[in-house]
Parts: sequence; structure tokens; C-alpha cells
Amino acid sequence: MTDGEAFLLVFVLIYLSDCLVWLTPSGYGLIRFWKRGYFVRRARVSFEALGKGFAVINPLPPFGTVFIGEAWPISLSGEGIAPFSRENPNPGPLLGGIRGAGFVAWNEVEKVVSQDGYLLVNGKRFARCASRAGAVVMAARLRKIRQLESFEDREAAIERWLRERFSENHVRRRVALFRRIVSPMRLSVSLLFGIVFLLVPYAYWRYHDELRFYLVLLASWVLMLQIAIEYFRLHRRFYPRLSGERWQHLILAIVFPHYAIRSIDALSKGFLADSHPLAMARAIALPEEKARLESAVRRDARQPIPLSKEHEKSATVAEEFRLRFFLPALETGGESNPEVDGDEAETHGVAICPRCRVSYDSIGIPCEDCGGLLTIEA
Repeated sequence: MTDGEAFLLVFVLIYLSDCLVWLTPSGYGLIRFWKRGYFVRRARVSFEALGKGFAVINPLPPFGTVFIGEAWPISLSGEGIAPFSRENPNPGPLLGGIRGAGFVAWNEVEKVVSQDGYLLVNGKRFARCASRAGAVVMAARLRKIRQLESFEDREAAIERWLRERFSENHVRRRVALFRRIVSPMRLSVSLLFGIVFLLVPYAYWRYHDELRFYLVLLASWVLMLQIAIEYFRLHRRFYPRLSGERWQHLILAIVFPHYAIRSIDALSKGFLADSHPLAMARAIALPEEKARLESAVRRDARQPIPLSKEHEKSATVAEEFRLRFFLPALETGGESNPEVDGDEAETHGVAICPRCRVSYDSIGIPCEDCGGLLTIEA
């Protein structure tokens, strides 16, 4: 293997390692591979030390797009904020999440900000969001609710927020807008992909260190510079508060071609951060993907995992949020209300878990996958 072939192999491996989307336990990735609808993915491989895992996205820039959504990482009421939700309890403090986070009343909230994907309340980490854009959106909305004076006004604002997060029309409009805005950039990225993986290796094989090879390299760098500038302009428009992320990607995209090629993914990941994953799936996912996610979300919302008695006030607020706000918003949207998928509904034992619908041989056996929920008659 020549030096050029070895370098190309290493670059291909580096590029493929960049074709991943990192997701928190509450995160969902809606990934499109070809011209069909989107697939719903959670982290396939997780790293406990990082608190994240990854899913594979489309390596071909002309076709793929990825959007990140997240289940509710917090619970809200007219009284205050709890650092987890019944929809998604695993990242919360009761089950190994952020230590020291607990219920905070609205009159005790002095400052709400976002930092590196975390939601900070009064200067302390309160919850982890699936993306930096998601943390920015959530912090801004919480600041608006905090400014309201009455209990009733806060509850009305929470209801409006839930309705907006479950709006399918909002998702469709945003996706159409994103496609239209980045279409010129997608052409540039696709051209750079072809130059880097086809033209540059051919020029090296054909001309080696002659001037024509370096002219091809110069052309690819000019295209990288153009893409980086376009990325910077669009990122400033989409995410005005994420200046650090913007400058970091700009510098890397000017130096490394694989960062320039994946610039559209860097723009798209947080573009639907203000929408719930189920609304995203209802609007743009494949029918079978939408049905599968809807079944899982409704199951978890109606039969949530039992929580520990620790942090009793937070658990009370989380349950109130589920019953008072989340379930009504969930039942309002969608074309169908599937309880479970067809395969899951088939039972072969005398008992089933009321949450995951797995068959058991006896009634009253605790289901370990559902936090000890007791089985019922099938």
C-alpha cells in the first residue's frame, strides 16, 4: 500500500467516525437515508461514563439529514420545576442522574441559563438536554414562565408550551424551511464530497506532486472555505446564542474537509429542538416508525416506571405534570391511539406486564424492565 492509499484509508475511517449522532438517554434522532421518510433512532451503543451513546447517520451528504428531539427532561407545574419527568425518568436524579438537583419553586428561581447542553437553575446543573439548542430553547421558555405573576398564568403558559411542542404543522413548516434554505449549500457539500473522495485521489495517482495536483487541492480548499462561511451565516441565523459552537465548527471546517462535508448535519441537529420527538415522527417519519414511537410514548405515559420515594416533592410534581399537562397534550394530537404494536399485543401466558406487555406465567410477578411493576391478568 502506497503512502497515498494509506492516507486515503485513514481519512475514510475518520470521515465515517464523524457520521454519528450522539444522543443522551432522553434524545431521539430522526434520520433520513434516502428520499423516503425519516427513521427514529435512539442511541444504539451507549457509554455510561459519557452519559451518551451514538446512532449511525447517512454518510452521503446529498441524501441524508438528521434532526434531534428529546423527551421531556423536566416537569413543570404552577408551583415550580422538578428535574425529571415520568415520560423519561432514567436521566433524573432518582435513578442516577444529576446529583443534588431537586424541586425548585418559581419564587426561588433567580436565574435560568443553558451551558453546554445543560439547564442551569440558580447556577447549578438541573437537567441535561439532548442538544445545546434544546437547552437554549428550554431555558428561554422557563425564564418567560418565571416572570408570570399568578399560578393560573403559569399553568396556562405550560399548557401552551405543550401544545406547541406537539404541533405537527410546526414541524412540517420548519423542515420545509430548512430544506429550502440549505439547498444551495447541499450542492456545494455534495461537490466537495466528490472532489475529496474521487478527484483528489485520482489527481494524486495521475500527477503525484505536480502542480496540477496542488491546484485540485486548492480548489477543494476554496470550496471548504465557501461552505464554512455559509455555515457560519446560517448558524448565526438559526442559533444566535450558540456563538462558541459556531466559531468552533467554522475553524474546523476550514482546516478539515470532513467537518465541511458534515456542515448541514451540524445545522440540522438542533433545528427542531422546540418540538417533541413524537410530533416530529408524526410529521416526517415513515408510517411504521411513527406507529412504533407512538406506541412506546403512550405506553410510557400511561404506565410510567414506578419511582423511588426519595425526593417526594419532585415525584409529586412529575406526576402532576404527567396527568395535568402531558397526557392531555399527547391525546390531542395524532391520527390514531395505538396501545401497543401488533406483535406486542400477542400474549402466550396467563399474565402480562401492563406497561411493556411482556407475557408472564403468574399474576403479581414484578417486571424488572419496568421498575418492579406487578403483572396483571392477560
